[in-house]
Amino acid sequence: MKILLKYLTVVMMLFSTVAAASAWVEKPETCRQCGMDRDVYAASRLLITYADGSTAGVCSLPCAVAEMGESKTEVSSLKVADYWTRELVDARTATWVVGGTKRGVMSSQSIWAFGTGDGARRFVKEYGGRTGSFEQALNAVYGELRGGEDAGHGHSHDHDGHGGHGSRLETNPAFGDDIYHTHPAGMWMTSYKFMHMSMNGLRDGTTDIPVERVTPMGSKPYGYMMAPTSMTMDMHMFMVMYGVTDRLTLMGMANYLSNTMEMVMNMGGGNMREPDMKTSGFGDTEVRGIYRINKYLVGSLGLSLPTGDINQEFQTMGMTFRAPYGMQLGSGTFDLKPALTFNLITGDGKWNLGGQAMYTYHAGENKNDYSLGDSVKVTGWVQRALGPFAAWLRLAYHNTGRIHGEDPEIRKSLLEASSPDASPRNYGGRRLNGFIGVNYAKGPFSFGVEAGMPFYQYVNGLQMKTDWFVTSGFQAMF
Repeated sequence: MKILLKYLTVVMMLFSTVAAASAWVEKPETCRQCGMDRDVYAASRLLITYADGSTAGVCSLPCAVAEMGESKTEVSSLKVADYWTRELVDARTATWVVGGTKRGVMSSQSIWAFGTGDGARRFVKEYGGRTGSFEQALNAVYGELRGGEDAGHGHSHDHDGHGGHGSRLETNPAFGDDIYHTHPAGMWMTSYKFMHMSMNGLRDGTTDIPVERVTPMGSKPYGYMMAPTSMTMDMHMFMVMYGVTDRLTLMGMANYLSNTMEMVMNMGGGNMREPDMKTSGFGDTEVRGIYRINKYLVGSLGLSLPTGDINQEFQTMGMTFRAPYGMQLGSGTFDLKPALTFNLITGDGKWNLGGQAMYTYHAGENKNDYSLGDSVKVTGWVQRALGPFAAWLRLAYHNTGRIHGEDPEIRKSLLEASSPDASPRNYGGRRLNGFIGVNYAKGPFSFGVEAGMPFYQYVNGLQMKTDWFVTSGFQAMF
């Protein structure tokens, strides 16, 4: 009798364990892609909800990639199980762990999701691996599909040509601008970008002005002795980001600038080419805190530190003058830069739609008695994943005020050398830029390039107009 009671107790315990496991799992009971029991793989399962209200249950992220790639219906919701609790959480805001000794499901490497960063770090401490974002977990799956590796358990998915496989989208689509985003706790990201901007010709408002109308001194309507004809700016940007928590990321950025301006001089005998004006050196340094408000919105606040030199000089007519405002390397002031970013990645991971607004406030005048004009910048983009590549289109609107105050040393060049870029009234304006870009992702690395040109530009006073710009770079996450 005692043996029978023990046997019945063991049977009841096993039944309770199975029932408890089943209680975690919503219908369907089997994976739509591979047919495996989702009760058994409750810790890795996903639930896909489509825009038409239908759902698909799968056992793992690789099966979810295959399911979404085969479907032509837009995904409205993607939920994944928390490894520890088995409860469903938003897959796109979860913290993921890739790698480690815990065997993966439908993949040759471990890929698990966690509702909190603490849960992910607990897993890493026990099993190893590295924490990452949803996009990085997708990259691990796509990497196996691209490499033709077995997805695990003797099963692999076929490519169906719908574009869902091998796709990668970044939450930062613009290599030519800083689109602020967060990283999971403990994650680092470093990047290097090179930007080249070309300015050519003079403009007043929206009217192009030939240089022959600007000189010589005393002529109408402008009457300057010297005038710029073209300018290039090369900027090297170095950035590092670190996820303090799952919601808070810190960023630091430094840059090195090299400016070259071509000038002409006319003292009454016609325009003559002057030696190029050149300035170079480190610019201002920015530190920023970035906070994820929800899965769509990110708020951030940056502080620009005046590390760029504002005493750069040039020589002309045997005399030395302070270089004009646009050739200096920094603002000379502490600048506040609040920003709000909206980002939406569709459930199938194919599209990224977003926008960002940022304001730059220059606090007070610098040691040379002026401050640059405050500015508003608004940008919006649409991005599409194309296998290991992603391409995007972007629009950016800039509105910058005139310079307040005046540098007495730069004023000397206005009086003696007489050039329009020495006047603070000839700065600022409004510009609408268009961009096209592409990036390539390989593991934790991304390489990209973005090119653009103004569609519209209104300048305050007489100044050079922007011609075109291009930015290239790479970033690494670890």
